[in-house]
Amino acid sequence: MKSKLVVLLALFSLAACMAQPLLLPRENLDYSRILLEQINLYRMNNGLNSLRIDPVLGQLAKEHSSHMFQKRRINHRNFDERSDKAGSCLCVENVGWNYDSPLKLFDDWQRSRGHNRNMLKMEITRVGIAETGKYVTFFACR
Repeated sequence: MKSKLVVLLALFSLAACMAQPLLLPRENLDYSRILLEQINLYRMNNGLNSLRIDPVLGQLAKEHSSHMFQKRRINHRNFDERSDKAGSCLCVENVGWNYDSPLKLFDDWQRSRGHNRNMLKMEITRVGIAETGKYVTFFACR
């Protein structure tokens, strides 16, 4: 009887540990700032306007990076919903994971046809960038 009680208590303890929500790391604002500086420099070198930070897009990017961190999976899930919340009919998004440096992430986005096209989209003017636990979202709209 005593061993059954010990096993039962161990199972309850394990279940309690598993039920704990995943704590989000603090957002790395320096990472986001450096990445935006690099993207804007790249855009200006290609004759395009620099992007201005938009707090709404920043919050949407932060929520998406946090969601990817919690799920431990990189994705573009709910992109249309983010676009609707942004109030724009033209938005683009790049996501990344596990880059220690924003410059390394930028270099890989630059080498990727689709990601590069998003960074150089002429019509976009506003941006939100967030990095949470090495999950990065670049979300930009007209």
